[in-house]
Amino acid sequence: MYNPNVPTRKRVTSAIWALLLNAVLWIVIPYYVGVLLVGKVPGTPLTIPTFVYEFGILFIILDVGAAFFQGMAVAVPFISGAALLSAVYLWLVTNGGALSVSSSGLSVGLGFQLLVYVLVLPSIWAALRAPISYLIWRRAIRAQTALTVVAA
Repeated sequence: MYNPNVPTRKRVTSAIWALLLNAVLWIVIPYYVGVLLVGKVPGTPLTIPTFVYEFGILFIILDVGAAFFQGMAVAVPFISGAALLSAVYLWLVTNGGALSVSSSGLSVGLGFQLLVYVLVLPSIWAALRAPISYLIWRRAIRAQTALTVVAA
């Protein structure tokens, strides 16, 4: 997983692809979905909130950083940050598992907190797994070099 010998060309290429893919997913698609909603259903309360773009910019920064520094220790905070950011994003988008819409005097509510907890757990695990796996890898490398020195 951690290989400091990844060529710079591969890191730059991965970072460019991460930038393009995330820009399409977090900026272009929400923009056009918002335009479509406003164009098809005028006066609808269903619009794309601005925090989607703000989170999108943060996702882009973290994913590009993780791709650019792949195989290095510097990538660990980027990977963990992106995983935690996805958990926070999911929590905010679902309002903690309690959605409610009211329009023209009619109010509809939906509670699914347990489902949100289950959906957030993999992101939290990924945020914890990145530094733990790096520490395990680092310890294995140290043990391997110690064995090499003793054998020589």
